[in-house]
Formats: sequence, C-alpha cells, structure tokens
Amino acid sequence: MPKPTEVAEIVVNGQRFSNFETVSVSRSGVDPFPKFSFTAASPIESAPNWAGMKLGIGDECEILLGGRQVISKGRITGRQPAFDPQQHGLQILGTTNSAAVVRATVDHNKGEYKGYTLSQIANAALKPHGTKFSVKGDTSGMDKPFEKVAVQFGETVFAFIERLCRMRNAYILCEKNGDLIGYRLDSATKTIADLQEGRNILAGSASFNYEGALSEIQAQGQRPGKDERFGDAARDQSATVKNSSVKEHVPLIFAAEMPGDQAEMRMRAQHENGYNLADQLTVQITVQGWFRDESSLWLEHIGDPVSVYSPLLFTNDRINLAIQAVSATQGPAGTLSQLTLVLPGAYNGGDQVQAGGTPPGLYGA
Repeated sequence: MPKPTEVAEIVVNGQRFSNFETVSVSRSGVDPFPKFSFTAASPIESAPNWAGMKLGIGDECEILLGGRQVISKGRITGRQPAFDPQQHGLQILGTTNSAAVVRATVDHNKGEYKGYTLSQIANAALKPHGTKFSVKGDTSGMDKPFEKVAVQFGETVFAFIERLCRMRNAYILCEKNGDLIGYRLDSATKTIADLQEGRNILAGSASFNYEGALSEIQAQGQRPGKDERFGDAARDQSATVKNSSVKEHVPLIFAAEMPGDQAEMRMRAQHENGYNLADQLTVQITVQGWFRDESSLWLEHIGDPVSVYSPLLFTNDRINLAIQAVSATQGPAGTLSQLTLVLPGAYNGGDQVQAGGTPPGLYGA
C-alpha cells in the first residue's frame, strides 16, 4: 500500500482517480501555468473500462499530491487512450483553467487606460476569465500608475499583462487556483531550505553559460509630452543596470516597449537583466519526495531562494540560488522532485546582496 504522502489523485465531478503508473506535475517561473500528466496501463484482462472513466477533454478537475491540493481549478486538455492485444492504456494531460488567457485576446474595446496601476489594469483584463492578479515580494514601484496604456489589436491577455510587468520589473507566477502574481524576490528573503550533496541531494548537475552574458543593459524610452513637460523632459528617458561579474565590455541598449520616466526605464532594464542572469547559471537538483517539509510541497516555492552545498558542482562549495521550476514525478524511479535553480537576480533583476554562504563572484565557480 503506497504511503499517503506519495498518492497522486485527479478529482473530476467529485470522483477521485488514482493508482496511476506515472505522474508528473510541473510549475515554472518561465511558463507560469502548471502542467500535469498522468498515465496508466494494465493487462487486457484486468484493465479498467477507460471509456467509462469520466475524464474528458475540457473537464474541470482538481489535482492532489500526497493529499495536498496543487491545482484547485484545473482543466483536462488532452486524453490519449490506446490499446493492443496485451494491454490498455490512458494518458491524461492538463493545466490550470486560467491558462486560457494565453490564447484569449484582450477586449480592446476598453480602449486605453490612463492613470491606472499594474494591478488595476491586469485585473480588468482578467475579469472576463474569472482570474485575479496581485503583487508579492518586493513590490516597490510595481503599482506606480501608468500615464497611458493602450491595448494592441490582437494582443492576448497574458501578453498584455506580461508587457506591463516588464515595465514594473515583475515576474509572473501562478497560484494553485490559477490567479496570477506579479513577483519580485526581496533581497532580505531568507533561504527556505539547505540542500547538501551527500545528505538530501540525490542527483545534481549545473550549466554555466557565459556566452550570452551582458556587462550592462540600458533601457531607453520617452515620456508623453504635455504643457508642463516638453523637450528634454519628455525625451531621452533611460536607465542602466550593470553586471560587474562580466569582465568584457558587452552592453545592450534597447528601446522600451512603452513610454515611461527614468524610474520606469530602470525597472524595465532590471527585468531584462533578470532574464539575462537566468541564462547564465542553471542547476538541476533531484530530491526525494514531493514535500519540502510537513506543510508544503516543493511545487509551492517557485521564486524562493535556497542554499546549495555541492563541492562537485561549485568550486566555492556553496551558493544561494532561487527556484525557477519544479517537476514532481512518480514512476519506476520512485517519488521525486526535480528543482531547476537559477541566480536569485533572475527574480529581481539584480542589485541583490546575498547574505550567508555567498561565494566570491556571481557564478560560484
């Protein structure tokens, strides 16, 4: 009999389905909408009646791992039954129902928004889809009102919100109920776990990538002119973020997608720097089980910092990183969580001072 903490369930119309052969539930800060995949296969003589299982595409569902809810408002997006003379099989795929905002266009009859904040505009765009938006972490500057925001024809709801988040240095995450979060890692946030080679790390790998590293990133833009602001006060708004760990002179100057003042250009430059930092170090860590502790799953900690001790991966032995993605799996190899870790600056655009266990240099090697 499986341990209660290792049971995966799909709930549809109040009916629970478990005993799957393989399970995968993933969540990421790159693609914020969680994904799940459940497969089952049985010999022909004992196979359930897959046609009778009420698991159809489009069905709303709930996903639980170890009795803990990981997706409360999910939707089945794929159903793949198969059979041969020896066995019957079924694979169920899905995500949260709010993922529809990736393909749904914004109601641009709203025209434009003047003097509204990121949260106000995002919630207005999400309202028809029953989804909400909030901010979390270091929220300084996030709800600075936009002077004017126009919806672009054919722009999807998610693309619209993501465009605004870039101008506020906010990184989009997703709650278990599908609500979206504009997140920025606070530099004062303590690590939530200590991962150690030889103790609680089953497997690990690291990829250091200096090829695309930039020494500085500058965002340039303009502000709308008006009677009391014209000429130089409206033109030439710019801000620069630097990465002192890049020794060559490799600058990037780009035009911001939207107008804004210097503070907005700085947030836009930091956001771009965050994505550049995310590509420079990627660490894969596999741990036993789905739970970080008795009260939370690893899946619930996207964006949180962890401390990693691994002399085999880092020449400085220990480094603080942030969780970019988690894949909770179950199959022949057991019940596991694979964590994808990146530099913490990937979630705040840099300018973070780490405390405790921080190696010399940015990359820890």
